[in-house]
Amino acid sequence: MDSFSKKLYLLKRFGNSLFTYDCVSCGRPVQGKCLCEKCSEKVFYSGNYYNGFACACYYKGAAKKAMLRYKFAPDYKFCFDTLLRWLLLAYEKLGEKNFDAVVPVPSFEAKKTRLSELSEKFALMAELPFRPEFLRKIRKTEKQRELSASERRLNIAGAFKADASVSGKKILLIDDIFTTGSTAAECANALYDKGAEKVFVVTIFKTIYEKEV
Repeated sequence: MDSFSKKLYLLKRFGNSLFTYDCVSCGRPVQGKCLCEKCSEKVFYSGNYYNGFACACYYKGAAKKAMLRYKFAPDYKFCFDTLLRWLLLAYEKLGEKNFDAVVPVPSFEAKKTRLSELSEKFALMAELPFRPEFLRKIRKTEKQRELSASERRLNIAGAFKADASVSGKKILLIDDIFTTGSTAAECANALYDKGAEKVFVVTIFKTIYEKEV
């Protein structure tokens, strides 16, 4: 790990704190973050941790607005540090820290995504190796958010392929939102198929899936 790179990133974060923006939830002026103090107090933090999975927040309210801003807005970097902080919070819940690689859930369309950018900075802060090349998405799939739980499983089945380099390694898989777990399960299965020793999953958000199975 390059300690200079970590210090440089922290310096940039300090610089960003000097600029004033509007809270993504209520519109109040804020500095260096995307939620004001009052909206930050309304974030529903999650206690979820089980069987190698942890998340930071429930996907609702002010936290959901921050995620939507990051995923879809051109000025998405405004919410970057807030989401990074939540991702690190979820990581702390795991208890396990000795990972051989941080691997983001990949996209079929692009190698560099907003999730991979966030995961790379997370790996830097957690002092873990960032290895996006360990997992690829090998076919295009429908958008999961419009599908039922059973349709999600079919849609994502066999969509990922891991590199043989994961053999014997302990992998930390990163995703943004956990709904049914179909995507995380398929990614983990692909990693296990190539001999990964153990796969843990960390997400920023967890949502309650309300559609019929």
